[in-house]
Amino acid sequence: MSGVISGHEPDSSEFSTLGGWISTRASGMKKNTYGNIEEIVQGITFVTPEGIMKKSDHWPRVSAGPDFNQMIMGHEGNLGVVTEAIIRIRNIPQV
Repeated sequence: MSGVISGHEPDSSEFSTLGGWISTRASGMKKNTYGNIEEIVQGITFVTPEGIMKKSDHWPRVSAGPDFNQMIMGHEGNLGVVTEAIIRIRNIPQV
């Protein structure tokens, strides 16, 4: 897909992956405009030794317990592996 960006640009972007950004709760240089990774990620598929966990529906945290995405952010591989992520994208700015 061309013409779109996530806006997330950590210093390690050329040597890292989206799953790595999620696992380390990465912050980017343009966070004031686009937000940190936890604000960009909309859904995660996560594989643990016990199986696959996935949250793709967006319901209020208060009605469903802790926010699954926030529990996974920053786990640094201790809980499992991020295999898929849905992120917010935007059109590339004109200037």
